[in-house]
Amino acid sequence: MKQKNGLITMLAFVIMATFGCRPDSLEYARPENLAGTIYQQLESMGTFNYYLQCLDKTEYKEPLLKGGSFTVFAPTDEAFEKFMQEENYMSVNDIPADRLLHLVQYSIIISGWNTTTLTYYDKGFYAGNSFKRETLYRDSIIEVNTEVELPNPYPDPNHYVAPGTYRVDQSGGRIKPTTYFLQPYFDAKPRFETSDYSFMFPGETFTPDGMKVFEANVSQTNIIAENGMIYALDKVIEPKKNLYQNLTSEEYGDKYTLFKKLINRFAYLDDREIVNEVTGEVETVYYLIHKTGITANLLPFGPNDEAYPKLLNNVDRTLANATGLVVPTNDALEQYLMGDSVLGQFYTSYDDMPLDVLGKFLSTFFFTDFWDIAPSNQGGVLNVGLSAVDYKLEDVVDRKFCSNGFFVGVDKVYTNANFSTIIGPLLLDPNYTIMLKAVQDAGIDNALQSKGSQFSIFGIKNDQFQLIADPNSATRKITVRTDLMVDPNSEVYMEVFGDPDGSNNRVYPDPSATKPSAADLSYVATTLQDIVLNQIVERHVDLNDNNYYQTKSGEFIYASQGDRVSGGGNFTANAPALVESVRDTDNGRFYDMSRAIERPLKFTYGALVDESATFSRFIDVLTAADAIVAIPDVADDKLISFLNLSRTFTLLAPNNNAVNQAIADGVIVDPSALGGLTPLELAIAKQDLLNFVKRHFIQQAIATDGSTSGTFSSMYFSKVIDFVPVYEQYVFENDHATSNLTVKKPATGAIITQTGSVTNLLSKRVVIHEIGNYLN
Repeated sequence: MKQKNGLITMLAFVIMATFGCRPDSLEYARPENLAGTIYQQLESMGTFNYYLQCLDKTEYKEPLLKGGSFTVFAPTDEAFEKFMQEENYMSVNDIPADRLLHLVQYSIIISGWNTTTLTYYDKGFYAGNSFKRETLYRDSIIEVNTEVELPNPYPDPNHYVAPGTYRVDQSGGRIKPTTYFLQPYFDAKPRFETSDYSFMFPGETFTPDGMKVFEANVSQTNIIAENGMIYALDKVIEPKKNLYQNLTSEEYGDKYTLFKKLINRFAYLDDREIVNEVTGEVETVYYLIHKTGITANLLPFGPNDEAYPKLLNNVDRTLANATGLVVPTNDALEQYLMGDSVLGQFYTSYDDMPLDVLGKFLSTFFFTDFWDIAPSNQGGVLNVGLSAVDYKLEDVVDRKFCSNGFFVGVDKVYTNANFSTIIGPLLLDPNYTIMLKAVQDAGIDNALQSKGSQFSIFGIKNDQFQLIADPNSATRKITVRTDLMVDPNSEVYMEVFGDPDGSNNRVYPDPSATKPSAADLSYVATTLQDIVLNQIVERHVDLNDNNYYQTKSGEFIYASQGDRVSGGGNFTANAPALVESVRDTDNGRFYDMSRAIERPLKFTYGALVDESATFSRFIDVLTAADAIVAIPDVADDKLISFLNLSRTFTLLAPNNNAVNQAIADGVIVDPSALGGLTPLELAIAKQDLLNFVKRHFIQQAIATDGSTSGTFSSMYFSKVIDFVPVYEQYVFENDHATSNLTVKKPATGAIITQTGSVTNLLSKRVVIHEIGNYLN
């Protein structure tokens, strides 16, 4: 009975499911007032017949007819009639198939956008943030003869291609965007005025609350379709050239080919594998890549890249921003070198310029935003490197808004302001390429371009890197092997002499090695940097003042007699570097020198030994305190055990009388009397001797330059608070006129001692002064 009831229930459920829940056909019918698809709307409006004929000849009719989500910028029949008349086409059938396909692809955007949402983009959802959208068009593949287009490509060993003809994908993998202008975009950009639009599109005006697609007026906006949105244009808009392509636009003739040649020195071909959509086979094509990086003196951005460079917060702002490019004509570039220009003093041809010079020169013409070179921003134009550019509207001879930025042609060359700073001679004079490389490797090249500081640079020419003391060795000397350098930008080879271990006396890196050793390269870079930093002073140097100046290396040099400069090594050799000529720059003076200014050749111990008549007793104290460390294979010099020579110090070295007085006063034990002490007494005596030594090493390099004064700590501390040593301090007064330092007690101001006859003795990382009293 239960089975029979269950069967009846199940049958009733099936009947209800089959017949009782059938939907009402009227309720789910397509609404009569629903707009048709984009294709149907265009048909019904009756003013887009030519555009529809174009669609009919492509694969895009079906998507626009049946579904998806799109926005189309559709030229009206009137726009097409004008276009065909200008191009001498009798009908749509006369338009070449590729050209027709491209203008259709460039008119279609994925997704439906109204005039509000067109100004949004995925990195910033607010009105006015965007003025571009990606179309369905991608640049074509062309054949490029590298012997013509890239005769001197960027020397990247990872992307070398032999001279020849290659298939190059102009798109670089990017879709070409279209550009439109709406009032909210102007409102959101305080440095972009509606009046700037007329400058960018000569003969056109932007009407407030209107809309433009490039130079075309949008006569109807927000035409709703079932599968998107339609905008009616009064002009046919074909795919726009990018900034790079525009350099060789037909209307310019060959006016800008020299600039193209210059930027192509930073270009190379990079191979890619793609699938041929027709054959289905894998093929090799190449992208044209421009090497970029403004801090490395490369191009600020690739002018052929459809994407906006990540100049702002490392965010892709392709749909929100576009760059600016100011391009001098061929005549302007040629006349600039022939005239009285900064670069013309050093080069007669752009081909002779090293890439870092050329890159810095070209960066003058690259701008972060297109409105930087619009009329509303005249008077304060800064390029992508934030350097002022003397750009004026009267210099403009051509202008065009391209797919990825604003192109302006000018009949004048604007010089990079940095060439007039103290780094200019290093950048421009081919005799200083090694010194320039060391400055760049040290990361101070940008600092040397600052006009907020004054510098003095004593130049070392390429052929002057001969038998210079290795700053990090007691015995080695180095010579740069310019004969092994293929060109100024090639690897620097350095030969070492005088190392106690004969196997170290060789060329670094090994010229015969397949790949240079990383350790060798590091050694060369560090050594050259340490040498070069000793030639740079971050202040004005008065050559007639007979004074000491601290260099960027931390060591001191001595300028005297109007034309002589010596470092510690020059004093030892009695061979000062002589000034041969002087170049005034915007932020200091550059001196051409007869030789390098050498750092001290000896460590503190060796320097004291050379003055043992004065310091023999202090040397005894150092030895008895176990404060010195032997240097392997070096007999006549030692290291001070507690000094970190990445820093610089001052040694107030007690003379023999002062040490004897300290012994007489019971401050320290006579170093010669340690032999009869018990182990405990010996430990205490050695600690007293070490403390005595540490009191006289000051944690600041001080020469009698008249400027370095104040309270400074010694290396001695007697207590530790919260794990921090509390060092003993002294007050220093510095008198350049008398070459004298006065040392006082901080608490009372009482004079402890003054420097003696031996002053400014320059050792490695330590300036030594004789004192006639001891510090206690």
